[in-house]
Amino acid sequence: MDKIDFQERKWGFVFGIIAMIAAVLEMIVNGISASSILGALKDIFGTMVVVVVFFLVIKNMPKKPKNLLEILETTVETWGLENAPLIFKTIGYTQSKDSVYTQGFVLLQNPKSYPELAGLLPEDPNWIDYAQYKSPKKLTGKFLDLPDYKTMTDNDFDVLFVMEQKHFKDIGNDEFIRSVIAAINKKYDNRLKATREGNSLKFKINYKRITTINDVEFFKDSLDYVLSLVKVIA
Repeated sequence: MDKIDFQERKWGFVFGIIAMIAAVLEMIVNGISASSILGALKDIFGTMVVVVVFFLVIKNMPKKPKNLLEILETTVETWGLENAPLIFKTIGYTQSKDSVYTQGFVLLQNPKSYPELAGLLPEDPNWIDYAQYKSPKKLTGKFLDLPDYKTMTDNDFDVLFVMEQKHFKDIGNDEFIRSVIAAINKKYDNRLKATREGNSLKFKINYKRITTINDVEFFKDSLDYVLSLVKVIA
């Protein structure tokens, strides 16, 4: 609902309350009788429609996150759930000494198992086997490391992508990671810069501090793009 429409309904509510009060006063002034009571009730019930509609509008208005930090967190967490069970928000993430990363996502070691996991939900007991950090069953591997959300809104920051899952290593060469980095830098030109970590199968993307809703959407879109490249390779 746009702002003008909401204002119209709000003023309709105000005038509706005034009309109901006026109907009661009119009944008192004209004398209380069966006909005056029925007339007042007719006016009141007619006006109640406006009042009820207003309360329904208020009740059904979408709740907006309180601030940018909450919007960012909600967006990233939702992105993770929407892309499960290919990726999982890490449970029990362990921060390395002197590392800026405090949270992350893991990726399936074997993408061929994805169809079998289509019905897997966070409340399922087996979820933790995939989402657990450094899972003993080795069903997933580290994919994405992030700093905390406050850091992302306070300062420029890096995100680390890790492509060391078994199906990537089985490719036998590192040409795929060169292609991924080149594709990212080409798509985002001067807005983002992806750089490889030495000769490893890891790369970083540097982001500007997130200060607006558009920045949040841009960040999510970039994560989506990297994940789409992963899907092509896998």
